[in-house]
Amino acid sequence: METIHFNRMKKHVLLIIWVLVAACQGKPGHIPVVDAALNDTTSVFYTDFTTYPTLRNHLPIGVFDSGTGGLTVLEAILSSRLLEGEDFIYLADQANMPYGNYAAEGKTDFLRELIIKDALFLLGHQVKILVVACNTATAYGLEDITNFLEDSGSGIKAIGVINAGVKAALDRIDPKEDVAVGVLATTGTIASGGYENTFRSLAKERGYTGNLQIISHGAAGFAEAVDSEKDYVDPRALAPRGDYRGPSTDHPVYRIDTNLLAAYGFDFSANHILYKGSKSRPRDLQLNSTENYARYHLLSLVEKLRKTKDPQPLRYLVLGCTHFPYQSGTLSRMLTELREYEERGEYPYRDLIDEKVTLIDPAFETARELYTTLVKDSLLTLKMGNTQAAFYISVPLEDAGRFSYAYKYGRDPGVFTEDVNIVPFSVQNIDSLTRERLRSLRFTWPLLPFGSE
Repeated sequence: METIHFNRMKKHVLLIIWVLVAACQGKPGHIPVVDAALNDTTSVFYTDFTTYPTLRNHLPIGVFDSGTGGLTVLEAILSSRLLEGEDFIYLADQANMPYGNYAAEGKTDFLRELIIKDALFLLGHQVKILVVACNTATAYGLEDITNFLEDSGSGIKAIGVINAGVKAALDRIDPKEDVAVGVLATTGTIASGGYENTFRSLAKERGYTGNLQIISHGAAGFAEAVDSEKDYVDPRALAPRGDYRGPSTDHPVYRIDTNLLAAYGFDFSANHILYKGSKSRPRDLQLNSTENYARYHLLSLVEKLRKTKDPQPLRYLVLGCTHFPYQSGTLSRMLTELREYEERGEYPYRDLIDEKVTLIDPAFETARELYTTLVKDSLLTLKMGNTQAAFYISVPLEDAGRFSYAYKYGRDPGVFTEDVNIVPFSVQNIDSLTRERLRSLRFTWPLLPFGSE
């Protein structure tokens, strides 16, 4: 146990060092898969845009994410009613998710390769535009994709979710007001500085003069819990486990503060919290439900705000990961709970949280940007009829389950090992808990191959 604890601590020290180094470095170098896609006609990654039809209005829209979280973006697109009759192809790179951890493991270049491969898969199906429905993929790969498409001369464009989310928040803020904006995202997205840098640059362009405080928090394990990654949640677990990687009472970076247990408001039922001892005096706590991940990380963000110099009231919360909207109800409830939370006759969070906090889901702004881009480029569909969609997921080539953590984050770019298959969604590769979660997607669910369940 001492060796395991030391190794985990060493990894998280390396994470902190990586974040500091990444903040001082420029863009990483070119990635080999781009050269293969552009120039090597013998490569499986080569994309021949000369086979694309001249008239592309009838082609589908390509959407991809590291998992099923990006379906919230597709849901926003469909529910907007702006693109009725358009067809879609969706890719979930489930075998390689979560993308948010590659940067922490020093595998940014491999992550960039994965993101380009996602784009190439959809381009191989001849899509007319790409939607990067993943904040981490947008932060680390949108520029690569855009440069590749420009170099290809294809005329195809790609849009991401970060700019959309920032614009949606800034549109609601008076340029002269003092306000705090929270950003919950994966650790990788936060480490990239994507949101904070975009907020600063766009606010400057718009002439903002108020005290605009951006409070960012990397929600380790949250996205993974939504997609049922066993390293972070296990419904079969009855006690704290050794292979757990999420926040805990002894985690060197993401520590559950037992002094804040009442404020977290964790759900202790049905093993949603794993612990030793009694409920009144628990120890060795581990999170074991998506709701509890949402609660832990929201309070962690608010605590960061409380420790900020001259904190402004939190008025907007950007859900900087496409997986997080599945817990928007929990986040909204907890914001209200924290305002009313009383401790020894005081309300420690009341002045930190506005009476009405607006949750910003970048997916809705992405839907509008997609529409305006297609209109501008005269690419709206000309066909009549209902929307059709195809859904694909990556699965390990020789493993019925999922890659081990060590294998997943131990790979290097440029090797091009064929270790995944990309297959249609089915009940065999989308587990029952995920299918139940996807039922909440009113417009997307009927298009899924098991949507008649």
